[in-house]
Amino acid sequence: MNFTSYSRFFPYQLSLIFLCSFSLAACNAQTSEELQSEQEKIRTIILTDMTHDDGNSLIRYLYYASYFDLEAMIVTNQLPDFNHDDTGPWDKAMSILDAYRVELPQLRKHDPDLPGYEELMAVTKQGRGALPIIWLTNTLEFSNWIADRFVTSAWDSVYFHDWIGEGLTPHGEPKDSEGSDFLVEIFEKDDDRPIFVQAWGGTITFVQALHRFREKHGEEKFQELLPKIHLYGILFQDISFEYFASFEQMRDETCAGFGTAIPTYGEEPVELGMALYDNGHFWYYVWSNDPDYQRPVTSEMVNGHGPMSDIYDDGGEGDTPSYLYLISSVFGLNDHLDPTQGSWGSMFRPMGDSFPDRYYSTCDVDLSELTRWIPAATNSFMNRLQWSVKEPGDVNREPVAVVNGDQSNNMIRMKASPGEVITLDASGSYDPDEDELTFHWFRYDDADSYTGGLQINNPAAALQQISVPDDLGSSNIHLVLEVMDNGEPQLVSYRRIIIEAER
Repeated sequence: MNFTSYSRFFPYQLSLIFLCSFSLAACNAQTSEELQSEQEKIRTIILTDMTHDDGNSLIRYLYYASYFDLEAMIVTNQLPDFNHDDTGPWDKAMSILDAYRVELPQLRKHDPDLPGYEELMAVTKQGRGALPIIWLTNTLEFSNWIADRFVTSAWDSVYFHDWIGEGLTPHGEPKDSEGSDFLVEIFEKDDDRPIFVQAWGGTITFVQALHRFREKHGEEKFQELLPKIHLYGILFQDISFEYFASFEQMRDETCAGFGTAIPTYGEEPVELGMALYDNGHFWYYVWSNDPDYQRPVTSEMVNGHGPMSDIYDDGGEGDTPSYLYLISSVFGLNDHLDPTQGSWGSMFRPMGDSFPDRYYSTCDVDLSELTRWIPAATNSFMNRLQWSVKEPGDVNREPVAVVNGDQSNNMIRMKASPGEVITLDASGSYDPDEDELTFHWFRYDDADSYTGGLQINNPAAALQQISVPDDLGSSNIHLVLEVMDNGEPQLVSYRRIIIEAER
């Protein structure tokens, strides 16, 4: 990117009285942390099997935990990594939360809104299942390396109704669990906010909770619940996905690879409020066949920043994109209710006419829609690791991107007449650390619907004059502003402007 530097008019840390005497805008200036604390927290659930990469994803998540209203973290064993009675997944989750507890007093110096250890423990529950990962379902065995462990595992044939519904599992355990019971309680809350479910693994417990809620409260209440649930599936993990997506349609009309699995549900799937299916982009956070591939984050980069960082290993972070798209919405890049806009967690396209309107996948999306954001996402994480070892004032903070006086993280939607010149002024942007700022404006044409060209004469200027195309019609144009500081590491905030024709 071709950045040129731009300095703020007034240092943020001068006396507020002094500033107000010269500039009302400076009087209203807030740090990015203060702005984010005013935004509504994102209601979320984590489903995890704590396999090779889940621990690393949890460690990164905890540095951003103040942005989320974490309703539940459900730990469910999954084959071939762990048998149903293996304590490994739970022990791993507990070791990370214990390390978080030790670090929390230091971390709260930087972000007082981080959740307490007791809060996290109160919502962390054990699920039930240990189903094989979807593409291995009917191989009935596995013997190979998983990260740094050589795993040998075997299981019997798997049928949906043996694991979801009433009665006992083939292991002789109740199909309900502490985790599914707790999810039912969450579904019962009088809260209209959407629930963003991050499916890192163990979706069987989530599906059992949906089944139980339906049985307990009836079809009307169940249909009121479903629109609230927004699922981001790192794959669809196990055969329980048939509850909310047709096996045959997924197999025949998407890029889903189900290996040896066969459909066994035999009923019509329910329709969630939104489903995001990442069938492969997430792998870039774990490995790639590209000979020039370098994992975005390694243990060497992370270790040495406190107890949590020392647990971080080289298993990758394949589940991290399931919340990166939420984090980048906090920084102004995207609306997390519209996955077609593109985000740190990639871009999604509608699955097609055979699926519900708000079902999306990465099947027809280039991998670059994930990788283009990796430098910014990595810098953000590397910076937050400094919270564990440095004091406030010694750690960089995100700049605040302000366009036409608006310093929120909301999408700016503008209607204009064809040929009209729109003024976009980012000169009010500021940095809480008094760092020098650089600007980069670009059209995000993969996210918009206009097929013509658009001229941005000087993308590094704070002030832009954009001429609305005469043939914009019913299409829209997405402009993105990146505001980057010159701290170490460099951090970025965004604003997205969506231009539509006045009608």
